[in-house]
Order: sequence, then structure tokens, then C-alpha cells
Amino acid sequence: MPVPDATASLKAPESYFLACIAGPDRGKRVRIDTAAIHIGSTPECQLLTDDPDIVGPFARVELSGQRVIIESLSATRPLVDGHRVERAELLAWQQVRMGRSLWEVHATVGASSVFDFVHRVGDHLSNAAGIEKPAEWNAREMFTEAAKRHEDEEIEAYFTVGTTFTTPSLGEIDTTWPRPWVFLRVCALSLALYWGFSFAWSTFENVNLIPGLIMIGSVAVPLSLLIFFFEMNVPRNISLYQIIKLLLTGGLVSIVASLFLFDWTRGLSSWLGAASAGLVEETGKVLTLLLVVRKTRFRWTLNGLLLGATVGTGFAVFESAGYALRAALSDGGIQAMRDVIFQRGVLSVLGGHVLWTGLAGAALWRVRGDQPFQREMLWDPRFLRVLGLCMIMHMVWNSGITMPVFGAYGKFFALGAAAWLLVLGMIQSGLRQVRDEQGREAVRRTGATAIATA
Repeated sequence: MPVPDATASLKAPESYFLACIAGPDRGKRVRIDTAAIHIGSTPECQLLTDDPDIVGPFARVELSGQRVIIESLSATRPLVDGHRVERAELLAWQQVRMGRSLWEVHATVGASSVFDFVHRVGDHLSNAAGIEKPAEWNAREMFTEAAKRHEDEEIEAYFTVGTTFTTPSLGEIDTTWPRPWVFLRVCALSLALYWGFSFAWSTFENVNLIPGLIMIGSVAVPLSLLIFFFEMNVPRNISLYQIIKLLLTGGLVSIVASLFLFDWTRGLSSWLGAASAGLVEETGKVLTLLLVVRKTRFRWTLNGLLLGATVGTGFAVFESAGYALRAALSDGGIQAMRDVIFQRGVLSVLGGHVLWTGLAGAALWRVRGDQPFQREMLWDPRFLRVLGLCMIMHMVWNSGITMPVFGAYGKFFALGAAAWLLVLGMIQSGLRQVRDEQGREAVRRTGATAIATA
């Protein structure tokens, strides 16, 4: 348990937070205010729980004056100091158990800073999506392999996964945070190729080089992001062949589906303008995921993250190539085309189709789990919350909204931070899913061994 600063006890706390420090909801955090916060597993709850022991509304937490009050909404009451309570007052740093999860009241004292503001925004964003905050993530450790030297043979072996002989068993899956490095090699190679085409064009101005410029320029960054998600897929059960097949077919199907939706919703487009793409294109890409969501061997949340990112990559590549060609045929010519390629490539790191569709895919697979897919799963609040946020981010991205910081790119930096916060939280949730299944498998094996020896 954290020890509060001695000087803090002399002042009244300015704000309270409820943070889960252990159990299925570990990493989730919510600010406690005078407006009651309902915790549970139903759509009307402001804080959705992933705890399997909690069914329906479970508890209500609110701030009354300077007192944190928790009130039970379920027959299975919260545990405070080892006792089940109907209603209780919680002190700063006191713990309460709800289901299998252990929560703790955190108090802050002193002037708020920009970091406090960012932290609160992250809390609200994670709670709105029903995704835990990435409390286990460490950027320095995550990218330690990126600076090391790796031979080509390592990369070849790295991609030899997903077959009957190369998919690890459940017990062999490494559930520590992955340390990706191949995506940087792919990015460097792609950018070098694009520079080569640009140099050749500047030297010879041969129109036969333009398709290469468009193709490599449109692929470079989205493909590198896709490789990142490939490395995040620790079950290693999706082959490179499956990725390439879905990239091509999914990219085409999602674009065609979106064009049909645009045609059917012309009134919406005329009302919202470019922002309507947030509703239409995200729906088109999710419909495309139905091509693979029925494959029960892809049962992990991390599988959905990768498959969603694959569809998003196909969409992004084909769309960027189209915008680049349109710019090349405009009055701006080749320079306008190169500007479009550069801008879309840089901005895709901050957000865009790869991240948004990856999040939607992870949320859908998290709902499906190891069960056969049913259409009712598309209406599960755990999926709809994430999809709704992706739609909102896409709409804001396309809108004329600006921010007073970071100039013209302030909006994109903010949206990028939000998207990556959710992505890292989803990766953490996916790793915990595999870890929990490994624990259950170990218990089953222990039980079977005990029966066999009895």
C-alpha cells in the first residue's frame, strides 16, 4: 500500500480516485466526484468491470463533502476491512474488494499540474472505453531490443509462426510485455526505398517511377505499424500468409463496403461533411472483420488487435494511394502528390485506420473470447464503447476543430495520445487474458494429476 506524504495529512485532499491494484480490473482508475459512479457489468454503469464475479450493477461510489461513500447495489456486497458492507465510508488509501479485484482510494493534495490534467483525461478515456490503463507498460524496457543488432536469419525465423508446427502451446506463450524491433527495420527499409524512388524521380523525371512512389509511399508507415501489432501478438498463432490475405481482401472489402454506406447515407454526409467518414468508414471496416471473426482458433484479444490492424492497414494503403494519385493529377502535380504521401504517412503514426480498426477488432474479440460468434456480440457495450470512441476520434480527425497548442497539428497529437493510450491498455488486457488462461490450465492439470494418482 502506498504511504501518503506526511505533509499531505495536514491538508484536506483536493481530489479522490478509486484505483484497482490487483485482480481482473487491475489498472483501471476513476475520479470520485459528487456525481455517483456506478460500478458493474451493465451498460448503465459508468465504470465497466471485467471481473467475472461481478454480474449487473455492483456498487455505487460518490463524494459527500470530504467523505468517500461506497454503497452496495448487489447481494454480493463489497468487502471493507474483511467485512461485507451495505454502506461504508472509505478513508484515503483504504482498500475495498469487489469480486476478485482489490481497489484502493487515492487522494491528491496540492496544486494541479498539466500532468494531473493529462492523467485525469486518461482516466476518463479509459473508463469510457472500458479498457484498463497501461499500468504495466514501460517504454524503456519495451524498446530495448530495437537498438540491438539482429541478423536476417532472426527476422526470417520471427515471421515463421502461425502454422501447426510453429504455434506455441498455451504453456509456452511468453506473457511478459513484448519487445518489438522488426517494425523499425521494416520502417527503415520502406523509407529507404521511398527515398530511392524520390532520388530517381528528381534525377530522371521518368513517369514510370510515379507508381513506385505512390506504392512505397502509401505502404511504408501503415505496414510498419502492422508489423508492430504482429509483434504484439504473443500467442504467435496467425501466420504471415493470413496477414497478407486479409490485408489485400480486407482492404478492398472495407473500401467497397464504405462506398456503399456512403451512397446509402448521402444525407448524413451532406450534414456532417468529412466528419461523416468517422461513422461510415469505421462501420465498413468492422463489417469486414466479420470475414474472420468466426474463426475460433483466433480466440485471443491480441488476435483481434492484429486482425483489426490488418484490415485498417489495407484500407489506409489503398486510400492513401488514391489520394496521392488524385493529387498527382491536380494542378499541384508530383510535388502535391509527395506532400500528400508525407503528410498521411507522418499522421498515421498518431492515429488513423490502423490504430482505430485494431482497437475495434480487439474489443470485438474480447467480447467473443473462445465462444462461437453471434450477432448479439456486436451490441455488447464492451465492444460498442470502443467502437464509439474510434468513431468520435475519426470524426474529430476529419473535422475543422483546432487546438490552441502545437499549432495546426495539436488536434492530431491529442488524438494520437488518446489512441495509443487505448492501444497499450488493450495490449495489457490481452496479455492478462493469456496469463489467466495459463493459470486455469495449470489448475486443471494439477486436478487431473491428483485424480490420476488417487
